[in-house]
Order: sequence, then C-alpha cells, then structure tokens
Amino acid sequence: MNKQVFKVHPIMIPFFLFFYLSGEIAVYSIVFGSLLIHEFGHLIAAKLVGIKVQSCTILPYGGEIKMEQFSKVQKSGQLFVIFGGPFCTLLLMAFSYFIDFPQDRLIFLTQLIIFCINLLPIYPLDGGRALDALFPDKYEMLIGFSLWSSSLVFFISLAYFPKAVSVSFIFLFIVLQNFAYWRFRKYKLAFDRITKTA
Repeated sequence: MNKQVFKVHPIMIPFFLFFYLSGEIAVYSIVFGSLLIHEFGHLIAAKLVGIKVQSCTILPYGGEIKMEQFSKVQKSGQLFVIFGGPFCTLLLMAFSYFIDFPQDRLIFLTQLIIFCINLLPIYPLDGGRALDALFPDKYEMLIGFSLWSSSLVFFISLAYFPKAVSVSFIFLFIVLQNFAYWRFRKYKLAFDRITKTA
C-alpha cells in the first residue's frame, strides 16, 4: 500500500487534544499505538487474502480501510480481513495481561475497550461489517439499526459527562457516519451490484 494514503482522520484532533490537555500523555500514546496495531491486523489479513488496499484512515474506534472490490471477495475472505484487527487487539491484550511491564494495566484496559467497541453489531465497526458481509441484502436494515443504536449510546454517555467524553466523541462520530451512509445507501447498493456482476 502507498504510504501516502495512510492518514489520520481530523476527528482524532479533539479526541487526542482532550488527553493532552488533561495531562494523559501516556493514554494518548497507548490509544494511538493500539489503533495502529488494530489496523495493522486488518492490513496483514488483506495482504494474505490478496486484496489491494487503497487507503487506511485512523479513526477513534479503529480505522477505515478502503479496498478494491471488497464486495466481490468471498465471505470467508471478507470475514478474515474484518476480524484481523480484533485479533491483533486480542493478542496485545493477552500480552499485556500475562507479561509484566510499565503501563501493562492501562494497555490491557485500552485493548479491552477497543476490542469490545469494535465487536458491537454497529456499522462501520467490525461487528457491523461482519454482519454486512454475512447478510449483504440487509444493508439498509443494518444502517438503520446502527444509526438508532449509536445515537442511543451517545445520549446515554452524555449522562456520564465528562467522564465518558471519549465515548461521546466516538459515538457522535459513528452517528454522523451512519447518517451519511443512510443518505447514500441506494448509491452504495447500486455500486455493489455493478461490481459483483462486472
């Protein structure tokens, strides 16, 4: 993959600015490093399956990787790529649990949070992408559910403000993403039909 297309989404600026202003430099470094490792898992899996990666963008919950004709890949290959990220997160979580080193508890907790959030059945998290791979004809239903459920989590997190401000940031971003996916769902479905028959 071209290194020029490996980037950090602007939404990460307020996310990391919060950690910086709160003096949590260690948290800043661990979260960012953990997200990179998570995405590295997806990239390795895509390489093993033989899928060409177009871009990789780091986001608060992991990242977004654009791949060439991903919808044409067999379901087993899609799932292998989707779960490559959580697998690497799980490996790092196990390493930090069994090996003693500075900040091991913080690293373990960070991996646990990233792992659990990514497996939620909400698009575009890994759990939601897995459902899309298994049931591509249910895309509209998945986006509708994701929009509703991410909005619910966002409003619940506000009740715990400011302690849950990171969760609020993440799920507000996911709400906005799903709103955009809902608006352009017909174009996405039409594009998938074209690429599958091409």
